[in-house]
Amino acid sequence: MGAFVFLFFYGSIVFFIVATGLRVARYVNAPVHLHWELYKGGSIYEVKDWWTKTRSPFLEKLCSMVLDVLTLREFFHRNRRFWTPVFLFHMGLYLLILWHAWLFIRSLVMNVETASSLGWIWGTLSTLLTFVGGSAILWMRVTDEELKVYYPPIHIIKWIFVLLTLLGGVYAVDVHFGSSLPAVLKYVRGQVTFADFEHKLHPSFGPALHIAFASAWLIYLPFSHVFQVFFRYYHYLRWDDVPNARGSEIEKRVKENLERPVRWSAPHIPSGKRWKEVATELHENPPSGTR
Repeated sequence: MGAFVFLFFYGSIVFFIVATGLRVARYVNAPVHLHWELYKGGSIYEVKDWWTKTRSPFLEKLCSMVLDVLTLREFFHRNRRFWTPVFLFHMGLYLLILWHAWLFIRSLVMNVETASSLGWIWGTLSTLLTFVGGSAILWMRVTDEELKVYYPPIHIIKWIFVLLTLLGGVYAVDVHFGSSLPAVLKYVRGQVTFADFEHKLHPSFGPALHIAFASAWLIYLPFSHVFQVFFRYYHYLRWDDVPNARGSEIEKRVKENLERPVRWSAPHIPSGKRWKEVATELHENPPSGTR
């Protein structure tokens, strides 16, 4: 069992890196016309005569991204009742991520025996915020008829798994390690430095359970909608407000796409031709009822 957890954890890390890299490459190389499909809502292309507008400088785009991530302002404007639990969950999650990073650094650079209880308080409050927000989100998605339209049943399973992961962390820290931060830091240091390889192959139940949950998340994340939400901040996806000028990179990519063969058919688009030919024919002979 211990060997399985060991292989599952480190295998999930490798899988996450490879799968994420492949999906990033897929998004970066996606045809220009698919950007709207990847980024839903708030596009510059929704603005009339967008190409005449002044382009936003990089610093303004960066500030906009930070505000989106920290305040979740789109939820605030679109559904304020749903924004409250979503905000609580994400604030707790951000604090938990920072707490785990602090655990790794603290365990390596300082004496673990001198750690105060403030670190434990930080982790506990972060977990509590995340759990309360996640529970409220799960409840609203189960009971709110409007939200059910947008979220399939798989999301219910996902949020249950989120809560179980948090409970697994509480069990590991507060039951197995007895809420002792020095004991947690000592364990983290041993895991990071491989100081006790035998312990990796024969882990205790509490830490092994939490590691198994974390490994499952690493495998799931590259294929989740969470990845797509994160990737909306890819520069050429959210802020691709560069007009298609002659000789530009966009024109080059559009011409490449127009040379692609049509691999599907419809009453108005026959297969067996290139998109350039189809576009030319539609321009010269538009379907009846169109202008």
